[in-house]
Amino acid sequence: MMPFELLSLQFMRASLGCVVASLAAWALLSLACRRWPALALSRTACLTAQLLAVAAFLFLLAPDSARFSMMPAIELAPAQQALQFAPSDPAPALPGAAQVSTDASGDWLVRAAQVWLAVYLAGVGVSVVRLGLAQHALHGLVKGATRLSDLGAHDGFKAARSAVDVVETDLAVSPMLIGVWCPVLLLPRNLRGFDVLQQQMIIAHELTHLRRNDPLWMAASIAAQTALWFNPVMRELAERLTLAQELSCDQQVLAGRPQPQRQAYAAALVGQLKLQRHAFGPALAFGGFSATSLTARMLLIRQGGAKALGSLRRCAVAAGFGAVFAASLALQPAFAWRILEAPSKFVFTVIEWRAPLAHARVSSFFGVVSPLRPRGHRGIDFIANTGTPVQASADGVVVSSSDLDAGGVKYGKTIVVAHANGFSSVYAHLDRRLVAEGDIVKAGAPIGLSGATGTVTGPHLHFEVRHGGQTIDPETMLTGLAANVTPHALRTRSTPH
Repeated sequence: MMPFELLSLQFMRASLGCVVASLAAWALLSLACRRWPALALSRTACLTAQLLAVAAFLFLLAPDSARFSMMPAIELAPAQQALQFAPSDPAPALPGAAQVSTDASGDWLVRAAQVWLAVYLAGVGVSVVRLGLAQHALHGLVKGATRLSDLGAHDGFKAARSAVDVVETDLAVSPMLIGVWCPVLLLPRNLRGFDVLQQQMIIAHELTHLRRNDPLWMAASIAAQTALWFNPVMRELAERLTLAQELSCDQQVLAGRPQPQRQAYAAALVGQLKLQRHAFGPALAFGGFSATSLTARMLLIRQGGAKALGSLRRCAVAAGFGAVFAASLALQPAFAWRILEAPSKFVFTVIEWRAPLAHARVSSFFGVVSPLRPRGHRGIDFIANTGTPVQASADGVVVSSSDLDAGGVKYGKTIVVAHANGFSSVYAHLDRRLVAEGDIVKAGAPIGLSGATGTVTGPHLHFEVRHGGQTIDPETMLTGLAANVTPHALRTRSTPH
């Protein structure tokens, strides 16, 4: 069971880790593109970088991700982790009516994490609305356009009509595919002013997008940006993806064409840029221009294309991405959740204690001196066969559930539960533990099964009560124990300390 405060901290950690991972992936991709320019045409590399950011975010959000971290844990002790006991009038004379803290040094960080979670959810809502408005506008363009079949045949558009629905608009927009599963090709009417060869190459560019399923991959990229709206690097990676798809389609369209046709294609790019007045959203566009993309496309046309990246270099890039992902997990700090030990503000409450077994029979009382315990017994032993259910003696939070208690290997499998007022209870020599650190338990709830682990002469339950780092006699908290004891326990019983 994970407290809401810890979930908020995990979410904030995942958000920061996502930004760091995506920034490292972007830097790696930029350096690799400088070293190997052909990588700028790789849609896979850009998608992998975005996928790495999403994977880092989801993995760091998982409850068990902290065990992969190599960084020292940040210890927090927010008051919210403690059970919400209702304050009552001070009653120091009653058992368990000591002091418990309700403040914490890490409280500001918890509050910041909760605020960030609220901001994130609001941001997702805004991003979804903006995406919906953009899609509505795109579909409005299609709705207001004229189907090509209603305009008669046109030599430059014949290839498109046989592969996809084509519509024309009077607006000076870029040719673009609209839709994911059943895309529609939107063409500006001013495209009819280009010569037939230029029209054919522009249409071939868009049909190449269609064959490569670029609309689907672009939709996945947009979905990732929407979920990680707070990460500016995701937008940079999306722009790289768009450019990579445009360059790759340009290269496929121009493959094997003579220089005059390549020059005509470049002229079509410049001509469309002069006519186009509005860049419309993140759609796949022949003329979705920026100074950077136009320069890169012209350079590709002039150089006659780029050589394919070799398998060895692709493996090197993939290994680099893998190293970035591993580092993003190993170098993220974890949060250690614990109950406060040093109080600053106090409330009082009476704890209702109960025996840790449904049928409790004492075999050894607190303080009994024996050859095995020359300094006196630190708790109470109860007769319990292996597998007997062990119950929490009071409401509390599990602060330790381990095969090796801090008291030493002699305790075997041990559970420690922190209660209000600075008290804690210890359950040792268990055969099985049923709760984990951080779990909130109620009095009487099963937390383990008794056994004979550790240094014992036979199966039983060793039960302790601690306060302020010192063990105290559990019999002062529990009532009715003297009614059910073994003869040996009666003979060896000493005066409680």
